[in-house]
Amino acid sequence: MFEESQGDSLGEVLDEFLTSRSRVLRLCLSATSYEFNAREILANVIGRKLLSYARSERFIKRPLLAVVDEAHNFLGKKVGFEEYATRLDAFEIIAKEGRKYGLNICLTTQRPRDITEGVISQMGTLLVHRLTNSNDRELVERACGEVDKSMIEFLPNLKQGELAVVGVDFPIPLTIQVHKPEHPPLSDSPSYQLYW
Repeated sequence: MFEESQGDSLGEVLDEFLTSRSRVLRLCLSATSYEFNAREILANVIGRKLLSYARSERFIKRPLLAVVDEAHNFLGKKVGFEEYATRLDAFEIIAKEGRKYGLNICLTTQRPRDITEGVISQMGTLLVHRLTNSNDRELVERACGEVDKSMIEFLPNLKQGELAVVGVDFPIPLTIQVHKPEHPPLSDSPSYQLYW
């Protein structure tokens, strides 16, 4: 993070993407250290940069959707000690006011209970896979408002690849089966039976 740059700066990469005809820009933080909250700080810097672009109305004619994977790692975090702690709130601000500037956000997480209430309350649509934790289910229920109680009780019974679409545009939750991708991601856990 603090070594001499081997390529373009973040600002240059974003500027080039925003002026090109490209539709997808993937920023991967996998090479960023976990030490000293470097990933969280860098993600917040990216969020702040996008927010500054949005406030200068760069997304009005070309709206942007920012997808934050493993969002529970980046939302509701503070760095520093006690009275000197700083909130990393860029994506919370984007969730609350980004839409009016053409900056939208899609958060993915396996731990919805770790996403702040203020952000969850701003989500218009939730794609919910199987949830077994009662705290996660309660959060979805609060976020959806008028959702049917039987729907919330159904969430632990969803099968692999199945999801429920709930939100303001869906008066009745919609269940969808997602097909496996042609090129599946490498997301399996180690095979303990094989290696032990």
